[in-house]
Amino acid sequence: MADGPILQTPDAGAAESPPSINGFEDTGEFQHFKTVMRRVLAVPKAELDRKVRQAKKRSPRSGNPNAPGRKANKPA
Repeated sequence: MADGPILQTPDAGAAESPPSINGFEDTGEFQHFKTVMRRVLAVPKAELDRKVRQAKKRSPRSGNPNAPGRKANKPA
């Protein structure tokens, strides 16, 4: 609970309408997002595959059947 009365300004309930699709794509924030995502997605598949293999080899869970995230091998 609040200790005192809540004061509202005349436009406190007025929400800014969201921009249209075309207006959103023209914003600086979206342009920055597109630039960053292009750099992220530009990694060659061969390099990405190599990094995944290295990460699997270096993983502390590698070869440990009792590591967290592993399915339990229950006898049938």
